[in-house]
Amino acid sequence: MEQQTVTIAKAGIHTSLNARCSVVAAANPLMGSYRDEQSIAQAIPLPDSLISRFDLVFMVKDPNNAQFDQRIAEHVLKNHR
Repeated sequence: MEQQTVTIAKAGIHTSLNARCSVVAAANPLMGSYRDEQSIAQAIPLPDSLISRFDLVFMVKDPNNAQFDQRIAEHVLKNHR
């Protein structure tokens, strides 16, 4: 995908097609929670060769806060009754 093409070799036909697409992926950290002292590559159980293919990598963290979780749950339930 780095070259923006996909090469296909099937049934004696060899061709290279343009690849115009976006890839969005999600991964959970090892052991179910992210530790601040870890890098993203250490936290996500994927090979570096795969992670390096993404142009942007975002870490979305959910801090362990029971009061905040309760407020969000109440808000969601209030708006969906």
